Amino acid sequence: MTDKKLVELCQETLESTQQHGANEAEVYGESVRTITVMIEKSDLQISRAQQETTIGVRALVGKRIGFSSTNDLSALDETSRDAVILSKASPADEKNILPTVADIRYVDGIYDPKAESFTIEQAIEYAVQILDLARGIDRRLILGDGMFSVEISERALVNSHGDISHGDVSHGSVLHEKGSLFNYFALATARDGDKVSNMDYQFDASHTVAGIDIEPITRRTCENALGSLGAEKGESFNGTVLLSPNAVQGILAGLILFQTNAKNVLRGMSRWGTQIGEPVAAPILSIVDDGRLPAGLATASFDREGVAHRRFDLIQEGSLIALMHNSYSANAMGKESTGHASGSARSIPGIGPTNFEILAGEATKDELIGDIKQGLLLTRFSGRADPISGDFSGVAKGAYLIKNGKLDRPVTGTLVSGNAFQALKDLSGVSQKRERVFNFTLPYLRLEKISVTAG
Repeated sequence: MTDKKLVELCQETLESTQQHGANEAEVYGESVRTITVMIEKSDLQISRAQQETTIGVRALVGKRIGFSSTNDLSALDETSRDAVILSKASPADEKNILPTVADIRYVDGIYDPKAESFTIEQAIEYAVQILDLARGIDRRLILGDGMFSVEISERALVNSHGDISHGDVSHGSVLHEKGSLFNYFALATARDGDKVSNMDYQFDASHTVAGIDIEPITRRTCENALGSLGAEKGESFNGTVLLSPNAVQGILAGLILFQTNAKNVLRGMSRWGTQIGEPVAAPILSIVDDGRLPAGLATASFDREGVAHRRFDLIQEGSLIALMHNSYSANAMGKESTGHASGSARSIPGIGPTNFEILAGEATKDELIGDIKQGLLLTRFSGRADPISGDFSGVAKGAYLIKNGKLDRPVTGTLVSGNAFQALKDLSGVSQKRERVFNFTLPYLRLEKISVTAG
């Protein structure tokens, strides 16, 4: 049974689920092979290769839904039966629905056949290159953490609506897609006698072997770490803070995603649920989520339920345009799914982003700094950012004092706090330059009225 193609396994499991009594059913399968090489304390530590296939089954009996999954391919019939049994024991919900899969136009560039023959020895070579490059830049550098990993994935979705795929356009309920992704990151500090720098973290990824380029992120994290050597106590003030893309992801991105998640609106946890069409941020802020972004890390043809991905406006010139939906939330709110069903074969679909982008502004980073009389450049944030209240507070793990429009000196032991809802409305600058932080593409953002406390 294990030598069968993933689509065939899903089709057989769908038939089994219906035979056990499901009125409707969905089977989602994924097969993932990974190679991972870890760096710790400037040395190679762990290298491993793994492969696993998982099948998840959603069964509907009336309006009752049950879910079961397994990575034991000899237990697929039992998994189908369990999903049906669970559905019969679950409460009925009129909003439970499986989508009818529409035509899907497959995206290009997310799968490199060369990834199939990529070896653990090659992954180790790339990790060694990260180490060698850091050592060649400056012996005071320490790579406290780093990684090079490879993921070759295959996924298939079959549901009881429709038929079979034809050519590059799929019709009905059978979808199949392969992907490859090479991830790498480096976290560096520097030590010079008793002086220790702030940590800096940089990440990048590629869908193709040819696109792998470890030098920019390694060089950037090393230079940032060296630049913060000799950090001293900062200054306390209430005013302007310029967030790096990493800090934007840590402080603001989670709140925006939480507030635009339709599931949280249904739960009464999102204050933005009733503000569609209204301003929620300064007019200089626009945000999209693009599941078909060329070379995007989360680019794919369809979501966890088989709904086509597309470019989707969340915030346009400061105004909330729409929420992210899966099929359940869309049905509950009288909308259409936006293609944001997320998750793996191990669970029922949730709601989540694909390639989240804050669109570029008009100012350079230097211009944003040049307008600041007293402020802080925050490069890394470690703390709590509450997506419901909007309150955030934490430690600036990497920061530079800004004086009279110029970077003055690195600072340490500095606390930063504020409210993200208010900060978005008081936003005073968005940079032209953007950087990739996982599946987020983010600029520098200049915030006002932020509390900065020197430790």
